[in-house]
Amino acid sequence: KQTLNTEFNAGVEKINVQFNRFFGLMFGGGYAKLESALIQKRRKKRDGEQLELLPEEDEQTEKEYGIDIKVQLPRKKVSDLNMLSGGERSLTSIALLFAMSSVTPPPFIILDETDAALDEANSKRYGDMIELLAKESQLILITHNRETMSRAGILYGVTMGSDGASRLLSISLDQGEQFAK
Repeated sequence: KQTLNTEFNAGVEKINVQFNRFFGLMFGGGYAKLESALIQKRRKKRDGEQLELLPEEDEQTEKEYGIDIKVQLPRKKVSDLNMLSGGERSLTSIALLFAMSSVTPPPFIILDETDAALDEANSKRYGDMIELLAKESQLILITHNRETMSRAGILYGVTMGSDGASRLLSISLDQGEQFAK
């Protein structure tokens, strides 16, 4: 049990370094951190129709470990995840996902429309994070976002010709630059 706790805490610290890094990139500053938390739950017992909490020192008290996410956005006094807007929570989740992926990089990552709700400024920051992550893993991105596509090495797509038939498109961006000239 002690070894598991030690490894868990070491893993959380490694993720914290990357989480703070990706969070800062996405929000142009700020701070993000994971904190492990001990949560004590008391079981409820059924006494007829009435439920009551057992005393905390009772032997039926369960202990669980969890993770709290603490954030500090630049120029805001928000530190609780529940106080963030939906978009800010999405960006925080993306930063955490990228942080975990950079600590133990998988051989490839598939991301489906994770940038769909981003505005232009956040799309550029997202693209910066994608480029950092691409140094560790091969990425397959499904997107309609032009900024994200501009960061790709190869684009695959489906287009419709004038005859109404769908065609597969595959182009290396290096080749695309030559065609554009």
